[in-house]
Amino acid sequence: MIYRVCLTALMLGCLMFLAVQPLVAEDHLEHRILVVAGDENFPPYEFVDVIDGAKVYRGFNVDLLKAVALSTGYEIQFRPMPWADAIKALDRGEVHAVGGMKYNSEREKLYDFSEAYMINSLAIFVLKDMQAIASINDLAGHKVAVQKDAIGHYRLKDQPVELVLTANQEEAIALLLSGKVEAALGNNLTGQYILQRTKKHEYIKIVGGAIDSEGYCVAVRNGNPILDVFNKGLKDIKQNGTYDKIYAKWFGEPIDYPAQYYKRNFGIAVGIVVILVILGVAILQVNLYLQREVKKRAREIEKINEELQRKDKLEALGKLVACLAHEIRTPLTSIKTFIELLPAKYDNPMFREKISHFVPQEIERLNNIVNDLLAYASPRRVEREHAPLKRLIDNSMVFFADNIAKQGIDLQMSVREELLVYVDIQQMKQVMINILLNSLQALAGRVNPSLVISSELRDGHPCMIISDNGAGIAPDNLKFLFEPFFSTKTGGTGLGLFVSYQLAKQNGVDIIIESQAGLNTTVTLKFSSEEKQDA
Repeated sequence: MIYRVCLTALMLGCLMFLAVQPLVAEDHLEHRILVVAGDENFPPYEFVDVIDGAKVYRGFNVDLLKAVALSTGYEIQFRPMPWADAIKALDRGEVHAVGGMKYNSEREKLYDFSEAYMINSLAIFVLKDMQAIASINDLAGHKVAVQKDAIGHYRLKDQPVELVLTANQEEAIALLLSGKVEAALGNNLTGQYILQRTKKHEYIKIVGGAIDSEGYCVAVRNGNPILDVFNKGLKDIKQNGTYDKIYAKWFGEPIDYPAQYYKRNFGIAVGIVVILVILGVAILQVNLYLQREVKKRAREIEKINEELQRKDKLEALGKLVACLAHEIRTPLTSIKTFIELLPAKYDNPMFREKISHFVPQEIERLNNIVNDLLAYASPRRVEREHAPLKRLIDNSMVFFADNIAKQGIDLQMSVREELLVYVDIQQMKQVMINILLNSLQALAGRVNPSLVISSELRDGHPCMIISDNGAGIAPDNLKFLFEPFFSTKTGGTGLGLFVSYQLAKQNGVDIIIESQAGLNTTVTLKFSSEEKQDA
């Protein structure tokens, strides 16, 4: 009987004790005291540190919740313990909240979460020489250390991984360093903090990037109204800037800036944008003004150029007419003289011989002047086409074969078969004939006359080179070669090279003449480059 009475009393006592435990938190709440559990070794979020021989609970979460309590008028009591025990304390109602818990859908079934006050992610830690693990899927079949009941534990517990459970992340990393596990899965920032504090970062690397990035929150049991207090306090410290200071203290400048950071700087950003828009509009207006001024000045310059061109044309026409008058007057004077002397000297045989020779010669000279002028004044329409350079020179050489043989000229030809030019064939043939004619005339009476015709490619430009060892051209005369009616040859009209120059210019061909008086002359025809021939 006594035994039964004692047993009954003991059971009643236990029940009374259990019934009283959850009320402790409620009693504290009535006295505006918040009891919060946290991990005793989860730096830099929360951890027990030793300062001047005394144990101190500190970290980001600790400072954050102290600020929340101060803002809401509550007092806070922290209960640091192993993470698994902190979860159990919350489940039993021994504490109001756990200060920092990463959200996931499985935990949401058991707890209510505050507004996230930062974003957390998992990371895989392996030794520097590990090559087999590069992502979370590579952990299959490997031995991996995780903190018991932490988010990493939830992530891998149903996976084909050999889990080694630890009381905290520091222990998990210690197992990795000792080679007892092949990887450790845990909080990214906490792992880096531990490695830097223990000076082991040179032995371990992070692989796989950020894993399961989720909000980091205050957690309470489902339905606990105290959550409103935490949400209000978090909102207040974010708005007044306290959150930023605490964040900077433990993590430096924020990587994932909180919402209030953007709100606070939104006005500054808007102001900068407005200033930039105003500057942009001002620059646009200035640019439009400058464009109008440039167009205005361009029209003025165009008018000036047109006036100058008109003036140049008139001057050129005047010069052309003067030269033409001079060139025509000379043969006409000769013919006139013979005609005037004809009645008096008709019976003179020598006179008749001279008039028969010189008058037709002067008439032919007049005819050549007229033909050259017509070719210059009324050029036909340019019809350019692709043609082998060798074919052009061969067709032109046909007219000089007899003269070359009679003069005993040493002819050397080396023209590449594959070189193509884009020209009006008839016009370029006329240009080449004129240049070759000048060369043969320059070789008249020379000892060992030589004519060399070759081709080459200069910077993408097909070129034909005609060289002779003829009389050459005096340096003072080189600059006048392409002017009308300039000639150093007896009986020359001075229009051959002038007309040839005009025809070459119409075909995109440059004529380059190099000469040494009494020694030689080289004429180079530089055609349009191959890249521009289809333009």
